[in-house]
Order: sequence, then C-alpha cells, then structure tokens
Amino acid sequence: MVKRNDLNYCISLFAVICTLFAHAQDTAKVQKMGITDFMTIVREYHPVARQAALKAELGDAELLSKKGAFDPYLYGDVGQKYFDDKQYYNLIDAGMKVPTWFGIEMQAGLEQTDGDFINPQRTTPNNGLVYAGISVPIGQDLFIDQRRADLRNAQIYQNITLEERRLLLNKLFKKAVNTYWKWFAASRKYTIYQEALELAQVRFQAVESSAQIGESPYVDTVEAYVQLQNRKNLLQSARLEYENVTAELEVFLWNQDQQPLTIASTIEPPAPERVIDEKSKLELGSQMDTLIKNHPALLKKELEVSQLEIDRKLAVERLKPQLDLKYNAINEPIAGDLIQGYSINNYTWGLTFKMPIFLRKERGQLQKANIQLQEQELALKQLERELSFGLNAAYNSWNTLGQQIKTYQSIVESSKQLLQAERQKFKNGESSLFLVNSREMRYVKARIEYIDLIRQLQQAYIEVQFRLGLLD
Repeated sequence: MVKRNDLNYCISLFAVICTLFAHAQDTAKVQKMGITDFMTIVREYHPVARQAALKAELGDAELLSKKGAFDPYLYGDVGQKYFDDKQYYNLIDAGMKVPTWFGIEMQAGLEQTDGDFINPQRTTPNNGLVYAGISVPIGQDLFIDQRRADLRNAQIYQNITLEERRLLLNKLFKKAVNTYWKWFAASRKYTIYQEALELAQVRFQAVESSAQIGESPYVDTVEAYVQLQNRKNLLQSARLEYENVTAELEVFLWNQDQQPLTIASTIEPPAPERVIDEKSKLELGSQMDTLIKNHPALLKKELEVSQLEIDRKLAVERLKPQLDLKYNAINEPIAGDLIQGYSINNYTWGLTFKMPIFLRKERGQLQKANIQLQEQELALKQLERELSFGLNAAYNSWNTLGQQIKTYQSIVESSKQLLQAERQKFKNGESSLFLVNSREMRYVKARIEYIDLIRQLQQAYIEVQFRLGLLD
C-alpha cells in the first residue's frame, strides 16, 4: 500500500478519472444510425432486395404466358394450283377458334372452293359455306389437358415466386441485421477502450509528474506506463475489428442509383441502454406449429407438391383413349346473310379415336409422377421437422440470453461500485495504483462482455424471426 503525502494530488487525479468515465469523448455532429434506419436502406436499395421483387414479376410473366394458351386465334389456309393453263383448284378455309377452360374448343369460319379438278367432297356453293361448331374431348383430356395443367402450374408458380421472394429477403435481412449488431458491438467496444486509454494517459501523466517531485514512488510510474501500453494494444485491436466490421456493414448500404455507400466517421450506433427492449416477451408455446406452417420454405415446398399432383393427374388422364367428337353446323350465305336458309340438316361431324396398345409410355410417366410426388412429400415432412428443431433451438438460445443479460446488468453495476470504492480508498491513501488499475480493467471487461451479450441477444432474436420466416 502506498501512502500519499499530498492529499490534494489524489483528489485531483480522482476527479479527472471520474469525469472521463462519466462523459464519453465529445464528437461534433455525431449521428446515430439505429437498426430501423439501417434496415430501411437495405430494404429499399439493396440489389438482392430488388432481385427479390423481380421474382414476383417473373411469376406474373409466367402466368400471363400460360393464359395465352386460351387466347382466341385466327387461322387461314389458302391453296391454289395452276397447270397447262388450267386452274386445278382454289381452296380457302379461314376462321377463328376459341379454346375454353373445359377442354371444349369452339370455332367459326368460311370455306370456299372452285376450280376444274376439285375433290367432290371439298366442293362448296359459289358463295362458299360458313360453319360454326365445337370440338369436345370425350375420353382423354376431358377433365384435364396439357393447357389446363400448364395454367394451373403457372398459377401455383406465381405463388412459389412470392415465397421465393420471402426466402431471399429472409436470408438477406438476417445477414444484414447480424452484421449491424456486430458493428454495434465493435463500435461500443472501441469507445470503451478509447475511454480506458484516456484514463490511462491522464493517470500516467499525473503519476509521472508526482514521481518527479518525489510525491509518489517511481514504481507507480512503471505501473501506469505498463497499463498505458496495454490499453493502447487493446484499442488498436478494437479499432481493427471496428474497421473490418464497418467495411462488412457497408456491403449492405446502397443508394437509389445502385451506388455503394460508406459509413462516415461521425455515424455511430445508439447507446446500449437504448437497444434493450421487451422483445423477450414473445411466447411461442402452442403457436409454434402454426407459425412453422407459415414459413416460406415450407409453403414453397407444399406448392411444389401441388404442382406434382397436377402432373400426376395429367399422367392418369393419359391412360385414357383419345376420343374427340367434332360437330359443325354449315350454311350457304345468301346476299351476305349468314343465317338465312339455315337448316339443322346441314352439318358435318367427325369422331377421332386413338389409343396405344401397351400404354408403356403412359404407364411409365405415371410411375415417374408417383415417385416424384412421394419424394417431395417425404422431403416436406423432413423440412417441417428441421424447421421445428431450428426454431426450438433458436428460441431456447434467445430465452437463455435474455435471462443472462438481466443478470449481467447487475454484474456491470457491481463492478462499477467496486471501482468507485477502490478509487475512494485510493483517494484516502488506503489503496494502490495497481488495485485501482485492476478494478478498472475488470469494469472495462464487464462492460465489454455486456456489449457482447447485447449483440448475442439481438442476433438470437433475429434468428428466431429467421426461423419463423418473418424477416421479409
């Protein structure tokens, strides 16, 4: 224990130290960047966020494309033959067809022929023949066909792209938020070590001056110098960590022109006490199964299973024989009137039949569809299990950290009280510089560990939200 001859020296040194600990370094025009400010920039301008928006547009484009299979369309077939100064034939067949959702195809058109060598069954009156009718699949394609299957799959794919968008944003925001809290911790640690270094510098100067006039032993100067060098090293390490994490955080910062942004030296995170909130009140409990079922990865997998079910229905439909019935009412237009002279006795009809004997291709496609469907159903069950496990683990970690941080708040406060008591003893000449330094470093270490716990708690909360798929 070192006694002080000059009590005023101890009081002055004590006052300087307390003032530095009470007030952080005063930086002009310091701006706070909270997590909300940061995530607003990421959500609006990050390239992956914009890429996620394109996913939904891709689904819309795919659906529009498949709807095109049901668009009415015009058709026309014109053929002529001339040989040896004769017109062998002139054939015209033009009209419009309208596909429908029920597999029925309606059509209307005009057929007109003339020439010296027309096939008698193609012969038409001079005014031609107008016709209108339908084509109905009686066997294969009655309940579902390729067009309807494609449209249903496109409708499902549109929803899949929405879930893919959520997944992209979920991953992006998790990484961004985790990086932000790393930056928060690195910044606060750097500030703490700056304060500790300033304390050591003031103390070294005071002790050195006191030793020169013989009011304190020279060994105190050595002690103060060692502490000063140690804290310089700690600050250098903290600065390196802060600069690296800042560079990592800048990866997520872009402006509206897709130009990367940098973080100015005057920007810093909010104080620790402002980031501790009541998020720990979230209770999953019996809601966990319901929450898991709304996870975008699970919903996407369920939609993919639905697509395979449609493919399976189409494969079953292919086992039926192809049997298509066609009917057209026909009439000769008179003076431009398409209806005058119409009779129900004027018509054409036809029946088309086709069926493979062994159905090997069709049976193979059905087996393939069944196997793929079973694979995805099993993958769906496994995915749900994995999501449930991941959520439970994340929730338990977050809950435990919430309890630990409350305990550690009292540790920091107790360390501060012990430091203040040691300073008071030092002021009274009942302690040594070594003990003050020791208490001081324990307090610094407690603050650092407290900052780390805040980071871990915030990251654990984001992990829970990520496991729930709620970060979009």
